[in-house]
Amino acid sequence: MTNPALPIDKDTAEEGFSAFRLLQTIAFIAFGATSIVLTIEIVEGAQTFGRLWLILIVVLAAYALADFVSGFVHFLADNFGSPETPLFGKAFVMPFREHHKDPTGILRHPFMIANGNNCLVALPPLLVILVFVPVDTSFGGYVFGTFFLAFSLAIFLTNQFHKWAHMETPPRLVAWFQARGLILSKAHHDIHHVSPFDTYYCITAGWWNPFLQRIRFFERMALVIRRILPG
Repeated sequence: MTNPALPIDKDTAEEGFSAFRLLQTIAFIAFGATSIVLTIEIVEGAQTFGRLWLILIVVLAAYALADFVSGFVHFLADNFGSPETPLFGKAFVMPFREHHKDPTGILRHPFMIANGNNCLVALPPLLVILVFVPVDTSFGGYVFGTFFLAFSLAIFLTNQFHKWAHMETPPRLVAWFQARGLILSKAHHDIHHVSPFDTYYCITAGWWNPFLQRIRFFERMALVIRRILPG
């Protein structure tokens, strides 16, 4: 934690910020390139193995999982750790905490600031899949590769969906998807932004939110985690 009695080196802080933005940009380019190559392999796998009905189910399952994961990560960032937590504090905890104080601040974020962190998270496992999983020559690899690509793309787009859910007038196509519950809508997400901000954490599509609220999932998880964590 920064000692408030010591002056902050503005140049050093700006250099660190610029380096992190550069890292995000590199991750975004690498994520895009990896996704394209993996998509080509999946198309080749589809030509070999077919069963497109199964692939549709796999993609829907991956999207649903991404929605759940978005909620769980959001829950952890809102309730545990601090902006000073190593590795994750400034990148994940601080943005979620600040977002409650300034909900529309996300609308002022350019694309890379809004989505760069998710590229950093999704890229390493996606590279592992590309290098080690025989997506185009094995049926299991074809299914798993499709699942993980769909999951990674959904995770990557989550913050963008979240950003659109704070717009009073989103783009027409976005509003069409929101109205059909395919991505997070403003009306749905506004439920989370009622103090004490302890419900409706899922921010990809929000599919899980009513069910998780009904079974008090996050409330129970908070009790379990606080019993496990020291202090």
